[in-house]
Amino acid sequence: MSSATSAMPKRRKAVRRAEILAAATEVFQDKPFEAASIGEIAARADCVEGTIYTYFRNKRDLLDAVLAAFYDRLVADIEPRFATLENTADRLRYLIGRHLQIAVDDPGFVRMITLEARAQQPYFGSRLHDLNRRYAQFMVRTLRDGIQRGDLREDLDPQMARDFVFGGLAHWIGNALGRGKRIDAGRAAREMTRMLLAGWSAAPAAAKADGPPLRAIEARLTRLEGELRRREAGPSTGEAR
Repeated sequence: MSSATSAMPKRRKAVRRAEILAAATEVFQDKPFEAASIGEIAARADCVEGTIYTYFRNKRDLLDAVLAAFYDRLVADIEPRFATLENTADRLRYLIGRHLQIAVDDPGFVRMITLEARAQQPYFGSRLHDLNRRYAQFMVRTLRDGIQRGDLREDLDPQMARDFVFGGLAHWIGNALGRGKRIDAGRAAREMTRMLLAGWSAAPAAAKADGPPLRAIEARLTRLEGELRRREAGPSTGEAR
């Protein structure tokens, strides 16, 4: 038997698995996990129920595979762009904008993930929790690097800030989708980043008249000093992931 002939069954299995995942994605986006059925997924994939159990142990295993495939694509899309950004503000704008773009490109996944996070008991330690933690590491790294560079307050709690950002985004996205509003991810990301970095407090009258407050000037000087030190040290080999 030639190698090309022996590879055919493996290719057919990969195609069939992808077809089942695509059908399951449609069903899980339309219905909550408990209401979705293997029978309906099989019908959409044009196969019998037994075929699905050849590839997945049960309905939960199938949903986890759908979620993992989504997060794999998302992380693979983010990683190369994130690697080119060093400035804290640029990273925040990119990550917030990319998160908002999910609601534009894949609103069904937003609803599915939101429903699953609320319904799954316990959520912590679940497959979805693990996937969310993997995705959120981009934000955590941005916050920690920002603190180290002096762009962000040194007493900032990265985990609390991460939860604040993603919690606020979830509420804002839910409100926009629920009201049928058009989401301009780039514009919203710029405004949200400005709020996060500038804060909500009005600048004192003296500061408005005399220019940026002393603390902001000190932060800029610290950042510039760090950039000069990095240039003097030569090219970096990159941070291990």
